[in-house]
Amino acid sequence: MERFRLPLLVLDGLVAAAAAAGALLWAVNVLTPAHLVTATEFIAPLGLWPRVAAVVVAVYLILFNVLFVTVNFLFSKYATHLEFATAEGQVSIAIGAVEDSLARAAREIHDVEDVRISVYKERHNPAKPVHVFASCSTWEGVSVPELTEKIRSLLRQRMKDIADLPEAPVFDVHIQKIQERTEPKEKPPSKKDAKKAAEMFHGPEYPVGMDN
Repeated sequence: MERFRLPLLVLDGLVAAAAAAGALLWAVNVLTPAHLVTATEFIAPLGLWPRVAAVVVAVYLILFNVLFVTVNFLFSKYATHLEFATAEGQVSIAIGAVEDSLARAAREIHDVEDVRISVYKERHNPAKPVHVFASCSTWEGVSVPELTEKIRSLLRQRMKDIADLPEAPVFDVHIQKIQERTEPKEKPPSKKDAKKAAEMFHGPEYPVGMDN
């Protein structure tokens, strides 16, 4: 199936580009039904060969796209759900739901910025543990070893709350960027605020310290 992957992607791209270009030209009134009639009259002398070629391309696109999606869904290397047994029965959790929950938990750490979580579970080798990959950004001056350990500990605890897995998951934390903290600049007071402050200010009234 892999040998058909590149030709299929190239052909899909060409068809998509042609369809997008045709739709755009039709929208701006460059292509009209008259052009279609002209193209049909030009191809007509060629006989059935253009129609046969169109049918072959259409069948190739439909058949192999459907087959490609089906094979990837049925025989994908990684599972789409985490499944484990409890005393009450079988539990199944979507991988996407686990990733979203772990990402929200990681964002609770003050020094974590722009975190992304990916969870992998091999479909055909259930003995292998779940692999959790965390990628995030942090700030200049933060201790990276301490931060990665903090992220790992938090994700480990959250994973225990989500799924009771027979094998302890493996957690990899990757710091993809260390950003510089920028202090927010103080905005100068607007003219309206300055005028209001001036109106609220009252200087000393004379004579000072006299009752009358």
